Amino acid sequence: MKRSTWVSAGLAAALILCSAGRSAAADPLPAGFVYLRDIVPDIRQDIRYAGRKNFLRKRVPGYAAGECVLTEAAAKALGKVQNAAVGAGYSLVVFDCYRPRRAVEAMVAWVGAGRERDPDFYPNVPRSELIRQGYIGAKSSHSRGSTVDLALEPLTEELPSGADNPVCRTKDPGTLDFGTPFDCFDPASRTASPAVPKAARDLRRTLLDLMARGGFRNYAGEWWHFTLRNEPYPDRSFDFTIERR
Repeated sequence: MKRSTWVSAGLAAALILCSAGRSAAADPLPAGFVYLRDIVPDIRQDIRYAGRKNFLRKRVPGYAAGECVLTEAAAKALGKVQNAAVGAGYSLVVFDCYRPRRAVEAMVAWVGAGRERDPDFYPNVPRSELIRQGYIGAKSSHSRGSTVDLALEPLTEELPSGADNPVCRTKDPGTLDFGTPFDCFDPASRTASPAVPKAARDLRRTLLDLMARGGFRNYAGEWWHFTLRNEPYPDRSFDFTIERR
């Protein structure tokens, strides 16, 4: 083979390798994961751990972008829930989806670094007790990629007034009033809590029914927390960074 032929063949191989490298770099997600906005673009995303509006008061490690990432199975199932919600006059709002394992570890370390209370997120439980009392887990189903934290917003612009005496001071702008906001670490956030107004209890049952019919089960300690029943990675947690889509 002539030298010029070798050079041409080498350049072609290099171009193929570079192209493959660019393709891999363009897709920061492992196989089996998707961006929710690519599957159900009309679900509003308010990813709290990518900013400062959360109980840590800072961006959480692993959240390089405010994107909802889920397993493809969970995203498609959530699309069916969204269709049912729209038919009932609502739309979904997601607060957290896949959560990198390093984020969970950062939360656990944060719990052990203080004893204060926060009127916005944990007004009645000392920070150091949040794990022992079950509000923060040393492991999280979110790291398996098929768990989502969410609420409902109305398709009309009219919102009912909030509770007169909310347990936690923080608010979830645009969403309906579920009696407590997302990540309110208090017994009132239990899905079946009788401590919230009847309108909030009814909304929780509505969300529970929509998600159950879509194939998700609720964690009884948090009205906003749901996991796909037949999740594809029930015994595996992930730690890839959430990058921009």
